[in-house]
Amino acid sequence: MASEKGFDLNIVTPVASAFEGEVVSVTLPGTEGQFQVLKDHAALLAGIDKGKVKLQLPDKTELSFLVSGGFFEVSNNRATLLAESAEPMK
Repeated sequence: MASEKGFDLNIVTPVASAFEGEVVSVTLPGTEGQFQVLKDHAALLAGIDKGKVKLQLPDKTELSFLVSGGFFEVSNNRATLLAESAEPMK
């Protein structure tokens, strides 16, 4: 459940869940350009291009995934990225 700092995010592929947890922000490669989502963002549905998805976690660490396209939805501090593939980046 999201705290006052962040919101819940799920990154899902046809094969498995790549990430499930709380984030402070997520930066995505949208089909119309890169964008960032923070807590209390307005409801949004967007197409995602191939590229890097960057997560900032509540403990100030960052995680990145290489995705190959999909869709992103956010509403009521819950977000889901439905990606064709999502590989963790080191």
